[in-house]
Amino acid sequence: MTKDGESFDQWLDRARIPPRLRSPKHLAVLQAAFAFLEQAGRDYASGRMITHFLLNCQLGWKLAQVARLVGVTRPTASRQNKLSSREVAREIQHRLAGRPYGKLLPRYAGPIAQFIVTQPSATRDDLLDFIESTWDFRVSLTALHHFLKKYGLDRSSLNQRAPPPHVSEDEQALIEVLEQPPSSGLPVPRPSEDFFLDRLNMPAPSC
Repeated sequence: MTKDGESFDQWLDRARIPPRLRSPKHLAVLQAAFAFLEQAGRDYASGRMITHFLLNCQLGWKLAQVARLVGVTRPTASRQNKLSSREVAREIQHRLAGRPYGKLLPRYAGPIAQFIVTQPSATRDDLLDFIESTWDFRVSLTALHHFLKKYGLDRSSLNQRAPPPHVSEDEQALIEVLEQPPSSGLPVPRPSEDFFLDRLNMPAPSC
């Protein structure tokens, strides 16, 4: 946020806004944003709204410049840059209601699946820490459970195995014999007649 007693020019200099992004058109928008922050104060909601506006008004400011202007971290600004206006408003409502939780979006399924596969011994707390460090928000265990189940990433889904193919009694007997150690000395059981190909039944030699 703007600092107490900080002038408009000081605000721009602190964010390192270059001269090419200080044209009359740019300055008009920045002056409005500065006045809004001066009037609204340094509260969380005002900063989120101004950040979202400056990132999406298509005037060419870089993400790091907007983050310095408003006084948020670059990861926070980067994550917000991918949100819709409705999602920003929902996060503000959650924060003001004492629920600082984000929402797990479908595009997060890939990185979460990769984490689960590469970290098979990771706990649910480890996964929550990974989500927070990657996307800069915290989710509840219930939300994480539903997300994992929806995309088949919960333990019960990952542990499921396809049922074994059907094996006939004759094939099973042969498999058991082949698996016996060479020194077992057990006789090889004779499969049933249905296991063999039909014998040739010709009235006379072919030649």
